[in-house]
Amino acid sequence: MKVLVTGAAGFIGKNLCQHLKELNDMEIITFDRKDDFSVIENNITSIDFIFHLAGVNRPENVEDFYKGNTDLTKSIVDLLKVNNLNTPILVTSSIQAVKDNDYGKSKKQAEDILIEYGVKGKAYIYRLHNVFGKWCRPNYNSVTATFCHNVAHNLDITVNDSNVELELVYIDDVVAEFVSVLNGNEPIKREGNYCYVQPSYKVKLGDLADMIRGFKYNMESIWVPKTGDEFTKKLFSTYLSYTELDDLVFTPVMNVDHRGSFTELIKTAEYGQVSVSISKPGVFRGNHYHHTKMEKFIVVQGTALITFEHIITGEQKEYLVDKKKLQIVNIPVGYTHKIENVGDGEMVLLIWCNEIFDKDKPDTYAMEVKKKCLK
Repeated sequence: MKVLVTGAAGFIGKNLCQHLKELNDMEIITFDRKDDFSVIENNITSIDFIFHLAGVNRPENVEDFYKGNTDLTKSIVDLLKVNNLNTPILVTSSIQAVKDNDYGKSKKQAEDILIEYGVKGKAYIYRLHNVFGKWCRPNYNSVTATFCHNVAHNLDITVNDSNVELELVYIDDVVAEFVSVLNGNEPIKREGNYCYVQPSYKVKLGDLADMIRGFKYNMESIWVPKTGDEFTKKLFSTYLSYTELDDLVFTPVMNVDHRGSFTELIKTAEYGQVSVSISKPGVFRGNHYHHTKMEKFIVVQGTALITFEHIITGEQKEYLVDKKKLQIVNIPVGYTHKIENVGDGEMVLLIWCNEIFDKDKPDTYAMEVKKKCLK
């Protein structure tokens, strides 16, 4: 398949082209503002699908709105008509097309040209909400990109009205929708002549700013945001793309004693925390039980003997685990447990706990496992 992408060097264009490159048997013809229109003229008869993403939204002169939005669209459609082509074309318009300003008017005129063309060919007009994601230019026309960039670089952000509500769509959702249409599927949401990307996310400007400021705190600690929420996951991913590479590295606190070390690695508000324990040969840890707290143990280096003992019945069970066969050992409540390094070298243990440690409510009670671990 041979596709044309106008505006290929822009935010949406760069992301779309990268995804198209990952598909098999795909030839991509790109056109951007630096290119001569002959690039399109010379290829138009062999193009199977057109992504018309090029547009102007912040020109120096008002006339450039119409040159970049209306006139370019008309030139492409006229070229299709002259060559008697019915090539499918997908264009990115804007929710601003309904507004009485030059940007909105130029976009609406471009839409009308495509609606007329769509009688014979196929025209998909996407009125996009505010698109966010990697590679969007900050301090230009995207508040999300500006907030992410400035917060990541310790620059001020301005929130004039915290209660202003934005409707956002994520770049990967935009690209997925466009590729789906390329593959012959119908748009997920079409209303009359216009298509809309789903899902979309409504968020107040003040809340958006607070979330992004929170991401900076997360980057400087072992706390992880609530990425189980789709919008939070996508926004955090976007924030990371604006962070300097050297700021992506964080050193957690390692607590060291004669037994080895213990380090908390990750904390979450919803899903507990992950830690790593390094024990010297012969060292054991544990000898305590929990009433409700859940844990999972994974030995990733060395050899360990894990022993359980029921705190009332005295029932016992032990498991020998090592790195040769990674096993996840769930620690049952109501059992005192001990884990001993029975190997010759260091034993490295990953630990997941379902809750953040609370020194006021530790749910951890000392009780020695009576049966000795067998080496």
